[in-house]
Amino acid sequence: MKAEDYKDALEIITASRAAIKVSFNVPVKDNYSNVHQIIIHECNATTINLLVNAKYSLFMTDKGLAVDKF
Repeated sequence: MKAEDYKDALEIITASRAAIKVSFNVPVKDNYSNVHQIIIHECNATTINLLVNAKYSLFMTDKGLAVDKF
């Protein structure tokens, strides 16, 4: 994900007034050479819809909902 896409995703996530639990730079397989930049653990449906409408790719991992943009 480009730096601008990362910043835009954070703006969408932090704009929500609901409590959202997020982790950053989570290793894919317990090795920091490959990380998920944003993992959402808890959030509301509005935030998910905003991310999808902004063309972000959301997919479930064993650690949470990963946010990416290709």
